[in-house]
Amino acid sequence: MTTSKKIFDCIDCPSRGTTEWDVLGDCELAQIDKNKRMLTYEPGQTLYSQGDPGNGIYCIQSGLIGLRRVDVNGNSVLLRLCEEGTTVGYRTFLTRREHTSSAEVLTPSNVCYITRAQVDKLLAANPRLGECFLKHFTEDAAEMENDYVRSMTMAMKSRFLHLILVFYGRLGYEDEDGKATVELPVKRSELAELVGVRPESISRLIDKLETDNIMQFNDRRVQITNVGEILEQVGADI
Repeated sequence: MTTSKKIFDCIDCPSRGTTEWDVLGDCELAQIDKNKRMLTYEPGQTLYSQGDPGNGIYCIQSGLIGLRRVDVNGNSVLLRLCEEGTTVGYRTFLTRREHTSSAEVLTPSNVCYITRAQVDKLLAANPRLGECFLKHFTEDAAEMENDYVRSMTMAMKSRFLHLILVFYGRLGYEDEDGKATVELPVKRSELAELVGVRPESISRLIDKLETDNIMQFNDRRVQITNVGEILEQVGADI
């Protein structure tokens, strides 16, 4: 992890409109710029680890972060993905407890780190910021419920296709042959964690998808035959 020059000030940040910080005035945003740290991460690094104290808040300016939790038996699960415009670590910060998961960097990322002292000043001066964090909390809880319902009601194939389309929506592009392509930032075992099945089940499903010419996998590179058709199959919104 290295400290880098600021790529965007808060006022000009393209992700500002999707964050809690959008309710702050120009003077308050200038104070954040004056005190924040702009950090550059590479895949495999962590913003924080499970068990660390929540001494600040991280705002993802660019990149993709995965939240991972390890249980008492050492079993590891990739819980969710956080993209640009997402604030992470805020729940631990507000509850003054230790982080219950680790924040792992999946793609090259630029992240703003704002200390507890600075956030406390902003919360005291602008109650709307606290309201925004509460709204964020309720939206996260609703998303977790939706994920649970999806895992209970959707077939494994549909859940997997939905996940691949989510990655395509965030990281996808057309390759040199004009085919819809995405470079997955996670391993197959981690895809299984996100879908909620065993790795061998994902391997069998991938073989079936390739046989049916729905997708082609080359290590982490995936070519999707027909994005629109898959969207209709799973009713996904990317």
